[in-house]
Amino acid sequence: MRFIQLISFLLISNFFWGQVPPQIDWGPENVSRPNTLAILPKDNGVFFTFHYGNASLMPSAKISRFEYGKEILAKRIEPRIEQKMVTLEDMFLFSNRLFGLFSDKVGASVTLYMQEYDDDVDPLGPPIVVASYVIPKGWSRNVLVTTKVSPENNFLVVDYLIPAKRETYDRFGYNILNEKMVSVREGEYEIPYDSKLSVVEARHLTDKGDYFLGVSVFSKAYYNLWKDFGLVDKSVLIHMSAEDSLRMYELDIEQRKVYNFVITSNDSTAVITGTWGDEDSDGAKGIFYSKFSLTANKIESPKFMEFPLEILEQENPQSDDVYSYQNINGELLNYAFRNILLLPDGSINVLAEQYYIYEVNSTDSRGMSQVTNYYNYNDCIVYSISSAGELNWFRKIPKKQESVNDFGQYSSLISYISNGNLILFFNDNIQNYDPIGTYKGTRIPFSNSLRYKDYCLARASVNLESGETQRSLFSSFDAIEAFVCLKLSCVNYKTKRVIFAASNKRDKYGFLSFE
Repeated sequence: MRFIQLISFLLISNFFWGQVPPQIDWGPENVSRPNTLAILPKDNGVFFTFHYGNASLMPSAKISRFEYGKEILAKRIEPRIEQKMVTLEDMFLFSNRLFGLFSDKVGASVTLYMQEYDDDVDPLGPPIVVASYVIPKGWSRNVLVTTKVSPENNFLVVDYLIPAKRETYDRFGYNILNEKMVSVREGEYEIPYDSKLSVVEARHLTDKGDYFLGVSVFSKAYYNLWKDFGLVDKSVLIHMSAEDSLRMYELDIEQRKVYNFVITSNDSTAVITGTWGDEDSDGAKGIFYSKFSLTANKIESPKFMEFPLEILEQENPQSDDVYSYQNINGELLNYAFRNILLLPDGSINVLAEQYYIYEVNSTDSRGMSQVTNYYNYNDCIVYSISSAGELNWFRKIPKKQESVNDFGQYSSLISYISNGNLILFFNDNIQNYDPIGTYKGTRIPFSNSLRYKDYCLARASVNLESGETQRSLFSSFDAIEAFVCLKLSCVNYKTKRVIFAASNKRDKYGFLSFE
């Protein structure tokens, strides 16, 4: 009888796994590099990694080139421009080419350089100056600069901070370049809100070269990683176009305050969406949606929708578990946006993940103080809004990822769009699944684990038209023999591949192809 049961189980398992897309094709093991910052996907099977050496005194920046998961070469990036020692700020791909961004700070003057590199990580051509500006005298903090690439990789913006010292307002400078590295527009702008109370939450560069910023303004300054969105005073959209000067639009309306939000665009329209609450809210009560016409330079009034009641009722607001931070008085807290898709019919699909940090200060009997940071990456919400601004569907994917003092290295997720579905991968606990890999559907799932016997990589699929959701165990530790770092993994839509990064005692990379 037991033999028959075993055969039945194996048949069911084979049937189940036969329905799952192909497994990740893992490459060979490589030298472990815990200081890797990014994977930069280039052509089919080729990618670079940007990492720092393990030297304790002067760690050096390095770039490695990989082919199908195997390291081919590794080179140190020389922090030198025209025989001057400079500071490397970032390495990135633009128009399928590798670039380094450097800063040179001499007294009060700062110059930003861009240097291109070939496939052997050798400098290609002379560096170009992308910005030059003066900072307040005596300003000793690091240069603050951000790069952003448009969805089709045809424009790049370099955005840098010109900090306020005695003045109330910070200034920002920007330079937008095309694929030929020719500047199409540059200038400076000022956000007319106290720099201690305002923060740039979102940046977006369109395929036409329009630049958007999303700014949150708080009623009082915050000094922790935890932002109290109950203190949001207003949220502002800033738009810079080639034909017009800088324009600002407040998104808040009717005592409703916008919290987290994200921006995306196509050729004619930019879409802004996010979460909102009222003046007395501790968290978000719903989602909002607004459209901006890139041809008319005009924004529509935001539309506000409350979270579906059945979603909120999934949580127990009386629970004293930390997990109850997801729902306080019928409101959801602290969602960060991970993926947004603007469809040809004007509708949008959005993925957000609950993310927060809380800090515990303790003192032992000897009077020694210790600060412990708890990193939490929990449930995902996925929703669809029609072109008319109506909520098509709203789904919640239970997930619990907790860690201590590790910056959430193995938490969060990676997602991509394939065949009309949003596909998510995240690290999970195998106890959340039955013997054939089906999710059990518990209200509060087991937290992800880095214990060999409990670890697994999970996969969820959400149909973009109906919202139908499926979730299953994708790989156990025995199949991978490493823990996957989703924060480091990346999607290359050009080659229709996901590059997964994993580490145990050595690093390795895997590929998953999709349509």
